Amino acid sequence: MAELSNPQLIEEMRWQLREIEARKAENAKALAGLAASGGVTEVTSPDETVTVTVGPGGVIGEVRLTDKAMGSSASALGAVITATIRRALTGEPAPRSKRAAPAEDEHDEPIDTVFDL
Repeated sequence: MAELSNPQLIEEMRWQLREIEARKAENAKALAGLAASGGVTEVTSPDETVTVTVGPGGVIGEVRLTDKAMGSSASALGAVITATIRRALTGEPAPRSKRAAPAEDEHDEPIDTVFDL
């Protein structure tokens, strides 16, 4: 292969950058089309700090972090990201927040109110 001159190298790099930008635009358009057609799954972590977008075939399209996520330790944030990706790939629902059950001695008298849960 012949050696390229500086102007040729610069032009080659410009062509490659145009190709990259064109592919990025195509990918964004395809992702938007999949999202509109329901082909993309978007899952947010229970603490709402991480959102993951997964397309067909389990292709991760995007991982978004909130500013609150940056306050976590690296290991904690990694665990949340991993769990959110896993949920997006498996379709597993987000864990529900658990309310602590009242202690037995908190209710001395019977409760006669019915709550819809």
